[in-house]
Amino acid sequence: MSRLPVFAPTKADEQARVIADAVINRVSVYGNSTCPLETAVGFFKLCASQSCGKCTPCRIGLTRLTDSLESILRGERVEGIVEQVIMVCDTLYKSADCAIGFQAGRIGLAFADLIKEDAESHLATGTCTQPFTAVPCVKECPSHVDIPGYIACLRDGRPEDAVRVIRNDNPFPSACAFVCEHPCEHTCRRGMIDAPVNIRGMKQHAVLTAGQVPTPEKAPATGKKVAIIGGGPSGLTAAYYLALMGHDITVYEQNQHLGGMMYYGIPRYRLPEANLDYDIEAILSLGIDVKLGVKVGVGVQWEELVKGYDAVYIAIGAHHFKDLGIDYATREGVMSAVQFLHRVADGRPDDVAGKDVVVVGGGNVAMDATRTAKRLGAKSVRCIYRRRIED
Repeated sequence: MSRLPVFAPTKADEQARVIADAVINRVSVYGNSTCPLETAVGFFKLCASQSCGKCTPCRIGLTRLTDSLESILRGERVEGIVEQVIMVCDTLYKSADCAIGFQAGRIGLAFADLIKEDAESHLATGTCTQPFTAVPCVKECPSHVDIPGYIACLRDGRPEDAVRVIRNDNPFPSACAFVCEHPCEHTCRRGMIDAPVNIRGMKQHAVLTAGQVPTPEKAPATGKKVAIIGGGPSGLTAAYYLALMGHDITVYEQNQHLGGMMYYGIPRYRLPEANLDYDIEAILSLGIDVKLGVKVGVGVQWEELVKGYDAVYIAIGAHHFKDLGIDYATREGVMSAVQFLHRVADGRPDDVAGKDVVVVGGGNVAMDATRTAKRLGAKSVRCIYRRRIED
């Protein structure tokens, strides 16, 4: 009986694993600004290095792919070269003997349109279709806030100026400091070294230490009147920047409190009311007129708004919930999480004390409803979700 050999990982294996982790990390951090063609070349070269070279599609096809794409990057115009690249990918996908060539062909075909578009751009202008992004975190921020700018202000001990920088693009610095999903951190370059900078934490530090920061001076009055239907994040943001431009703004809100889903959908333990009011008061300090408890079509007619204002901005939000579409979903005791959280914020919570509560779903709203029910004294709270914990 032959001995059972034991193969320990070599230094080369360990080094390859470290490099692979670094590549994955770099792509996840900076992938949104990488040239598609250069990314494809790197991928196909990796596939070629892993190939055993026994089958013709891999041995010749992968080399042909990388050579063709690199010639495009050099600006060498060859008749039909883009079509050749797609044809080679198709051949790899259909006739490679193993997963190495098969996957290379599949990826090439899946992104054929993007590769073709980028190749044509390189050949025509010598540049990539992807715009250069000097600061990835700013690009990833939905409001495109000048993140390096307010971090620099904090570094110099000027939290008031940090808040001013944030308000240039987002009038809710305090609210976002508590509940923002901080996608900016996903592309923070510091993540290439160890871990992303705690960007949201620094924003929170700015608003907590700055105190009351006056809003910028308004532009001269334009004489234009704008009606805004809805006093949520969208409506108040529009009101803020339009008021700064010198327009006369009136906000119509059907509820008794401004803020929309920030007020009625996010529990106070996540977003304290005082912090939300801090942002709202700053917005209203520009002289914005607010009509609370007024529903368009009831308290005021649409025709009145159209005739009485130069423009109307509709920001009614998304307060309706999705129906489960199953039996018993309309029975007594069954409610949407949005309705449940709205009533809690409105000061008239459902009586769940001592009761068994089941929350269907596993997203942010479901977690808010779960934790709120527990805080209201529910006997037990169970969360039912279609995915596994590891997903």
